[in-house]
Amino acid sequence: NTASNRAPSVSGQATASSIHKNSVSDVLLFGGLTGAAGAPTTNDLWEFDSTKDEWTKFLPDNDDGARSIVRPRVRMYAASAMMGNKFYIFGGWDPMEPGSGGEFLDNIWSFDRTTKAWSEEKAKLPFPVSRHAGATVMGDNSGDDVVIIHTYKGILTFRDGLLTEQATDGDAPESLSMCAMTAIGNKVVLFGGSDKNQCMSSEVYVLDTTNWTWTKLDKQYGTTEEGPAAMASASMAPLNREKCIVFGGAGLAPTGYEGGYGLLPKDDTWICTVSERNVEWERVECAKRPEGRVAASLNKLGDGRFLLQGGYDPVSKATFEEPWILSTD
Repeated sequence: NTASNRAPSVSGQATASSIHKNSVSDVLLFGGLTGAAGAPTTNDLWEFDSTKDEWTKFLPDNDDGARSIVRPRVRMYAASAMMGNKFYIFGGWDPMEPGSGGEFLDNIWSFDRTTKAWSEEKAKLPFPVSRHAGATVMGDNSGDDVVIIHTYKGILTFRDGLLTEQATDGDAPESLSMCAMTAIGNKVVLFGGSDKNQCMSSEVYVLDTTNWTWTKLDKQYGTTEEGPAAMASASMAPLNREKCIVFGGAGLAPTGYEGGYGLLPKDDTWICTVSERNVEWERVECAKRPEGRVAASLNKLGDGRFLLQGGYDPVSKATFEEPWILSTD
């Protein structure tokens, strides 16, 4: 189903749901690219009200104070997560002027949902990075939550304002960016991605945060005969403590990457069920479904609903604005 309201038309945005144990609130969305390559990048902040299925921009275009208020600079492909009452963004890329190469960022910002104010955190990432991913692992007690950040160099953790480079064991993903990632229970699930040579992955990895051990899962299939092909920039959200939902992403044409022209967007929805050693994929058949896209966001709303927002079609060069809601109940 679609929710027809004014909405952010972006790709590569940072988003997170304010989920606390079993209670679910709304979605925050920051930044992103507003069109094809060379289009402006934004630093707007939006909130999706799941009781009204409406987006609201925190700083409207006609707000005289919008330019002077403290907030992060424009960026895309930042990692993001919600922890407690704060929405965090980590790093990202500011394309700046066309042809400049832009600037990769290492700063961390937080938005306090009570005071409605941005603050730059004292901690910084150990290196500037974009196309990484973040997810919050909920602890058993208040204050035990931790943000897990996956980069092409490894795992970072963020808690109590402190950023740590976390050593891991096991069969870890190597040099992958543009992965889909989410947290289920005390584990982080990572799917797909691409290395610097545009070699894409169809593998699923699970990181157990109780012992910081990676497992590369063996594939099993459910009612379908195939799982997702190798792809990058898909969207993922948790369904329960064993299952995730994956949408979209893009694979490569037989001719290869070709500077981005060889990217083929996907419009499939999948349920990914993980166990200790295996992953089972099942395609979800929907009578009506969104157009294929990369760099969109998929967030859990509660009551069995998920919000798909934004994204980019590398074939048509379209950036999507219309919100889509997936109902699983």
